[in-house]
Amino acid sequence: MGFEKGHKKFGGREVGTPNKLTKDLRELISKAIDTDKIKCMLNQIEDPVDYINAVSKLLPYIVGKVKPIDIIQEEDRNIVINIVPYDVD
Repeated sequence: MGFEKGHKKFGGREVGTPNKLTKDLRELISKAIDTDKIKCMLNQIEDPVDYINAVSKLLPYIVGKVKPIDIIQEEDRNIVINIVPYDVD
């Protein structure tokens, strides 16, 4: 019996859980990188713009890259704004 449409998924990894190879590879790379050397190199940058550019290029590897969200607007709605005069007495 194959997969039938409409049935709930069961088994396997939960959504958002990295696979074992990705997890192990990230741990190996993070252990191999000398963070003190990176800090020292960043501290040598004198120009603020260059410093911000360097840090912004490193951030996705520290925090993780964010996937864009697709927003699907199902229907158009009419919005009515009533302007009421405000009297100051």
